[in-house]
Amino acid sequence: MKVFILWLVIIVAALAAYLTYLWWHPARRSHFQVRLTALFLLFAMVPSVPLLFAVSSLATSTIDILLVPEVEATMLAAMQAMKQQSEERAARLVAAAQQEPATADMLRRWQFDYYLTWRKTGDEVQLSQAVARDEAARALAMTFAAERISESWGQRDSELLAPAGTRPSHCRVWLPASAGEMAVVGFAVAPEIALTKERLTQALRVYNSLAMIKERALQGELIWGGAAAMILVLCLLSVLAARVLSRRLSRPLEQLTQASLQVASGNLQVHAEASAKDEIRQLVDSFNHMISELRASREKLVITERLAAWREVARQVAHEIKNPLTPIQLGLYRVRQRLDEAVVSQPAVQESFQSIEEELASLRHLAEEFSDFARLPRAELQPGNLNEVVQLTARLFQGAGGEIQIKTDLAPEIPPRPFDREQIKRLLNNLIKNALEASLTPSGTITISTRRAGDKVRLTIADQGPGLSPDMLEKIFEPNFSTKRGGAGLGLTMVKRIVEEHGGTITVESAPGKGTAFTIII
Repeated sequence: MKVFILWLVIIVAALAAYLTYLWWHPARRSHFQVRLTALFLLFAMVPSVPLLFAVSSLATSTIDILLVPEVEATMLAAMQAMKQQSEERAARLVAAAQQEPATADMLRRWQFDYYLTWRKTGDEVQLSQAVARDEAARALAMTFAAERISESWGQRDSELLAPAGTRPSHCRVWLPASAGEMAVVGFAVAPEIALTKERLTQALRVYNSLAMIKERALQGELIWGGAAAMILVLCLLSVLAARVLSRRLSRPLEQLTQASLQVASGNLQVHAEASAKDEIRQLVDSFNHMISELRASREKLVITERLAAWREVARQVAHEIKNPLTPIQLGLYRVRQRLDEAVVSQPAVQESFQSIEEELASLRHLAEEFSDFARLPRAELQPGNLNEVVQLTARLFQGAGGEIQIKTDLAPEIPPRPFDREQIKRLLNNLIKNALEASLTPSGTITISTRRAGDKVRLTIADQGPGLSPDMLEKIFEPNFSTKRGGAGLGLTMVKRIVEEHGGTITVESAPGKGTAFTIII
């Protein structure tokens, strides 16, 4: 018991030191692991320590109860009594043989099988007399060789021979007969006696083994040491399980914490990882979804702020461009009126006037684009059929591109959707005009199609123009980006804003030499 208590104190002290190390170590500190380890140890030690203590005490008490010294003494006394009884019977026969000659009849009368006497001359032992009741008994008697009687000379002892074949159990006794003589006698023994002696021998062997175990277990306190070892194993398993489980749980939490710190510092491009498939994974997924929405919200906010800034710039630019246009136009008219007809009719002068007028028209168009972008109102959504607006707008552009055909492929089953009619017209005008300007050949085709997309409508406008490079696709919706000479780069920006005002999405697919297709889902 002392060993058990000593080891228990050592184990508790070691565990306390380990938990303190985890709690305070600057590099390895893990309060979560400490709490989890303490919980595991509590569940392991609270039931196991009393149980092992009780089992060890019970085992010790049981061994003490089973190995009562009187049991061994009783078995030894019983075996000694059986042995002494056989030897006393043989001694009476030897005493009778001293009074009368030993014969076969005498042996039968005394119920003995044989009677041998041995005489010793110097160091040599010789058989002096051999009497047996029959030949089988004589053969059995001769199995006791001279070497054995020489070794047992002067002693009194006996042995119980187990049955062999048809021969019953047999007892052989040797004892001194007279001075210089040893007698050996044998007689049959009831099977019950032989069986009883065999059982007593086995029981005594078992008892001696248990006594040896008891001596080693109690003196060396092996039972209590084994109980302490079990406690140690349980504690080690608890610490290992807590360590593995805490790492599995704390790693995604630590990653989540690091990601939160990065988000707090302004980095919304983080993505927390989690290999688990439990509530921790749901937490990480929710965090990633929240960051994704936050990133999208910030991007929308940036876009909104940028658009607001561009609208203000567009308003100022449109104002600054429009103000000098009229005086310039009037000044150009006055100059032409004051010049002589001969001068005006000169080709160089005509070309200069034409170039100035074209640039003025380009500036006027640019001012109108800036003005349209600046005063784009909020969408007023009303339920309607998108196909009607598409057909009307496409009809207006028929023939505007020369031989370029505008085909419509409108699905009749599209659902009615709320949209701003004027803004959708403006969106279609921009996209169809861009498609016409991008067409490579006069015989090209522009396809406008509508399809049902769940409870929404998918609108696609595709041309057969030169297509766009990947770099262009990345910037196509940014303000001030244009692939046309003299373009303000606000048309597609306005288109995207209209789509977003309708709660939809716009994507573009293009490749050099394969045309461009804008897909809008609203």
